Amino acid sequence: MKAKQFIKYIRFKTSQYFDIKGFSKAKCGYILEKQADWNNNIIDSSVTPYIDSEVKNRTPGDTFALHKYIHHGLSSQACLFNLLGPFIANNSYDIIQEIVNLSGVCLKGGINKIKFEHTDRNIFKEGQQQPTSVDLYIETNEDEKIIGEFKFTESEFGTCSVYEDGDCDGLNPKNDFDLCYLHKKKGREYLNLMQKHNLLWDSNPCQFTEFYQAYRLLLFALENNGSFLLIYDNRNPAFIYEDNGKQRGKFIRFLDLLPDKIRAKVFKLSIQEIVEFLEKNNKPIWLDEFKEKYI
Repeated sequence: MKAKQFIKYIRFKTSQYFDIKGFSKAKCGYILEKQADWNNNIIDSSVTPYIDSEVKNRTPGDTFALHKYIHHGLSSQACLFNLLGPFIANNSYDIIQEIVNLSGVCLKGGINKIKFEHTDRNIFKEGQQQPTSVDLYIETNEDEKIIGEFKFTESEFGTCSVYEDGDCDGLNPKNDFDLCYLHKKKGREYLNLMQKHNLLWDSNPCQFTEFYQAYRLLLFALENNGSFLLIYDNRNPAFIYEDNGKQRGKFIRFLDLLPDKIRAKVFKLSIQEIVEFLEKNNKPIWLDEFKEKYI
């Protein structure tokens, strides 16, 4: 399926779902009319109060940010809340552990902590700005960590905003870290940690022009002695797709850039694999509605 076809299909599914539920929509049909109605984008009733509690009760150093377009039918944040939120809200960590193990990560300990939108300003010295946020953060009683990134209809890993705004030419700063505004002016630790883990490449352009988000999340995992997990939709060709029996996509390109030792700490899992597992092993009451909305 081509990317535009996938997005068109999900827009149709979402618009149809909102109609069936009788929710007020924006003119386009696949966005709820008001951002304040984001709870109508959530399927299971136990998830909304859990999210509300997390937003209100997080410490100042670990904030929980609802996305601006959480009311959008194609919101990846809402999709993740709908897919795993019911288990997290109800402390069904054993099911989450089985799901995560589908990726091949094979956790040895039992999961004892799970968070959406986890942050840690200290790793990269990100100060008071919105820090790097982890979509899904998991810990076990064996001190294992999973740093999870969730992609739905997105077409890329986020790029560096300085480059995107036109204030940087994207020149590789490997031989002169002061070429990087975020390093020189903001004191961010990104390049220092890239060097520490032997991730800097010799060629141009700077790796952050395309894989800025991916490297930050990988570094977040490495600094926590953990693993990086990508959860994605297998209909979206942006990150992983098959071409004549060969895997391609931006995530595959990212993997190919990594040293073998680090690549072994990176895993992937599709939404479809999770849904199939739940169909066979748990079949929660909300799963059919999830499929109606997204599959």
